Amino acid sequence: MSASIITAFFKRRIVQPVLNLLRQGMTPHKLAVTVALGTVVGILPALGVTTVMGTALAARFRLNIAATVLVSYLVHPLQLLLIIPFIKAGIFMFGMDDLKLTLDEMIAMFQLDWLAALNKLWIANLAAVSAWAILALPVGLLLYAALLPILKRVLPKSSPVVETIPVTSIPEITLPVIPIPETEVQSQL
Repeated sequence: MSASIITAFFKRRIVQPVLNLLRQGMTPHKLAVTVALGTVVGILPALGVTTVMGTALAARFRLNIAATVLVSYLVHPLQLLLIIPFIKAGIFMFGMDDLKLTLDEMIAMFQLDWLAALNKLWIANLAAVSAWAILALPVGLLLYAALLPILKRVLPKSSPVVETIPVTSIPEITLPVIPIPETEVQSQL
C-alpha cells in the first residue's frame, strides 16, 4: 500500500469526522467533557460494552452521543493495550493469585478444566474493571482539565446573539360557505 492511500484513508475516516464534530458548534466545555468521557469509557477493559456505556452516559449528561462513541472507537487500540495492565492492577489491588496470561498456559487451563478456567478469567476481568473504575474519575478529570484550555483556544469564538424580528401572527382567513339545497342532498342519498 502506498503512503497516499493510507493518508487518504486516515483523513477520510479519522480527521474529517473529528473536524465535522468540531464544526458542529459545540462549546469547548461540552467538547472537553465529550472527549474525556469517550476516552475513559473507551479504555474500559471489558470488550463489547463501550458503545452501550458511552451512549448511555452521553445521553444522561446530554452530550453528543455520536461524538462520544467516535472518541471511544478512536481509543479502542488503547483499550486493547491496557487490558493486561488493568488485569495486573486489579490482581494487585485485591491481593489475588497471579494469573498466567500466556497463550499456552491459557490453553492448558481450558483443556484441564474449562469451567474453572472461565471462572478464573471472569474474576480477573472483574478485577480489571474494578481497577478501571477506581482510575476512571481521576483520569477523566485530568483529561478534561488538560483539554479545556486547548479547546478554548482552538475552537472558533461563538457569535454574538442576533436579535430576531418578532413574527406577527397570520390573520385568520374565513372562507364563505355555500349552502346546498335540501333537494340535492336527498337526491344524492
